[in-house]
Amino acid sequence: MKLMKLERIALLTLTVLAGAHLVQRDRHHRQSLDLATADRQERWLRGIIGTPELAEAWKPEDLSAEEFVTLMSANLALGTHSLRYRLGIDSTEQMRFYAALLMSTKCVRQYWERFGATRESEAVHGERQLGTVNDALAVAYKFARREQENASATVS
Repeated sequence: MKLMKLERIALLTLTVLAGAHLVQRDRHHRQSLDLATADRQERWLRGIIGTPELAEAWKPEDLSAEEFVTLMSANLALGTHSLRYRLGIDSTEQMRFYAALLMSTKCVRQYWERFGATRESEAVHGERQLGTVNDALAVAYKFARREQENASATVS
């Protein structure tokens, strides 16, 4: 009787360990895909930022190439910020801190004004963590705008 209990416990332990291994392997695979995709995105953005002809070809009609390059540099910073959180490099508190720090920069706020809704739409169909980052960025944006408005009111 005791032998059967030990066998069941051993089988259950092996099942739990195998499940944990599969979860870990899946997480590692998703992280590898995130890194590969981020690398491609970064190379594309650096091409846009560093090549005026590419910036001209890809920019929206209502932006100059120079304005587009500035916004894409903000996109690059936000993409790196998001990736660090998704990979587990930054805690939630660090991610929120960096979101606020990034939103203190004018070009990041301008990027968010222009493309924030697009980033939020992407997160609807993406991972939960991307939505968490976008939520933090939206909060940081609202705070930065309020701070900017208060500073403008004080100067006036």
